[in-house]
Amino acid sequence: MSTTALYLLGAVNLGVGLYSLRSSIRYHRFAKHAPGDDPPSAYRPSVALLIPCCGEEEGLEENLRSLAGQDYQPLHLFFIVENESDSAVPVIRRVLETERGPAEMVVAGPAHGRGQKVHNLLAGLRQIRDAQVFAFADSDGRTDSHWLAHLVSGLQQPKVGVASSYRFYLPEPGCLASLLRSAWNAGVLTLLGEHDRNFAWGGAMAIRREIFQQAKVEQAWQGALSDDYALTHAVRKSGYRVEFVPRSIVLSRGSVAFGELFRWCGRQMAITRVYWPNLWRIGGGSQVAFVLFLILGSWAAVLGDMGLASLLSIVLLLSWVSGAIRARAVRLFLPQWSDRLRRYDGSYAFLAPLASFLTVYGFLTSALSRRIQWRGRIYEMRSPTETVIIESARGV
Repeated sequence: MSTTALYLLGAVNLGVGLYSLRSSIRYHRFAKHAPGDDPPSAYRPSVALLIPCCGEEEGLEENLRSLAGQDYQPLHLFFIVENESDSAVPVIRRVLETERGPAEMVVAGPAHGRGQKVHNLLAGLRQIRDAQVFAFADSDGRTDSHWLAHLVSGLQQPKVGVASSYRFYLPEPGCLASLLRSAWNAGVLTLLGEHDRNFAWGGAMAIRREIFQQAKVEQAWQGALSDDYALTHAVRKSGYRVEFVPRSIVLSRGSVAFGELFRWCGRQMAITRVYWPNLWRIGGGSQVAFVLFLILGSWAAVLGDMGLASLLSIVLLLSWVSGAIRARAVRLFLPQWSDRLRRYDGSYAFLAPLASFLTVYGFLTSALSRRIQWRGRIYEMRSPTETVIIESARGV
């Protein structure tokens, strides 16, 4: 690449970095003024909470008990598995034995032509009788007792089609891969806010029954792999918007190895490519440009080009500062974990460029293939409405 082209690439990254810094500052302002520990709204429509489960993952019983312990009535819980031999079943039965409110386990059977999670949700929906709101949660997240009440309160505005939140991965001490996953995921979290570009996330979303039917979400799920992206598009197509509820952020814990981290990131990017191609192109393309400039700019700086060295330093500084501001914003959403997370502020800042390399990896692998490994299966996403189950990957 010529020196002129490299300077032009640096100028583009400088502009993107300044825009990112401005966005991070605005997001911190939003987080600072977002509702904090206010008591939940008195709005209490009847809710059916659907929780698909697959395998006895780390912390499963505590996660399910946190969902079963919601301070919300009237509420009916549905724990959904593919079959009764699933290792999550004994855990679910222990939770059901101590659950006082309406709760049951649903056996969905194997999926065909759609993701197993989507298949499980559709099986759960068939068991619902008179709930006014459908809510959805993942089995790998931990919630507080007011999580559902805050989430449902986001549905009170007439133009809100779905209220949703997002996850936050608590970094595990001494695990770089876990910290990098947390930093990467926090960057996605900061895309959500007070605007009309929000997307629903399947681990924390609620929708009124009549809007679910009006938006034809069930039909949108028939051949889908992604429950949340498909629901987002269906709701938007019906003229409604997605409301972000920061008080319902879900905590996920557990260490992760680098191999698993790369597969996880590749899966996120592949799903985004199929269901939100514009976001995939813009997000992935901008990160490719950033990483390319870091590599080529560093080499040029080593060779003595002080102009490029200065430009590279500014771009990196903008990335670090934006990462630090985003980390502080996320801490404002999680006051109960603020003291623990504060020690990672510097790590989130300096890992921001490294997270870009992770994005580029996911972007490139997703550009080459629409196949992913997820929850013991290999799927091929041929389109948002056509999913093919290639084979079981239980041993992978």
